[in-house]
Amino acid sequence: MFIEILPALLWIIAAVMAFNIIVITIMRGQIFVPRSKRPPVNPVSWTMVMLHVASFVMAIVPFPVYALTADAMDVDVRDFYEMNAFGAAIIIIVLVMLEILVMYLQARHAMETEMDRKLGIAIHKNDDDTK
Repeated sequence: MFIEILPALLWIIAAVMAFNIIVITIMRGQIFVPRSKRPPVNPVSWTMVMLHVASFVMAIVPFPVYALTADAMDVDVRDFYEMNAFGAAIIIIVLVMLEILVMYLQARHAMETEMDRKLGIAIHKNDDDTK
């Protein structure tokens, strides 16, 4: 019984993990806030990068687990997994790619924040020089 639900359980964990990484990165990166109204954005943390790597590994794990345990499963359960494997793979690949996309956008917003900070310092420094 447990072996029959293990691949699905691992896939659900991987999907929830990827979704959480996407949501956290969207919130931290102010992804949907226009630049003129965006507060300062920090670079992507190493913790999020490592979570992305873990998410990638978790996205792969359910498929070999199924391959290794398929012989111990009922025929109906095997048919279910084989019928849904392609869709599940597409969903998890899209989620992992979305992680990469939102991390890129957060990094870009952090770069813009840093440029604005540096240029702001330079402008204020030039204003002081002219007075």
